[in-house]
Amino acid sequence: MNLAQAIVEGTLKPDGSLEVAEKLGLPPGRVRVTVEVLDEPASAGEDWFEYLQRARAEREAAGVRFRAREEIDAEIDAMRDEWDRP
Repeated sequence: MNLAQAIVEGTLKPDGSLEVAEKLGLPPGRVRVTVEVLDEPASAGEDWFEYLQRARAEREAAGVRFRAREEIDAEIDAMRDEWDRP
């Protein structure tokens, strides 16, 4: 049995997918993956607005679709119409 192994760092994405930092030099086929959380360096002075921008970008990259202003206004109008019914 030929046992080959490679240790690389990567990033676990919000959608659960794993992105490795470099190409693996292993032959194609089934593999076993063990994930270990690494201490991330503290963000250097990320303020609340930068955090919100980064969080939104991560969510959009994960395929989350945000509602447009028109969609929100239409939902509010529909709720108001419902309240006004006898």
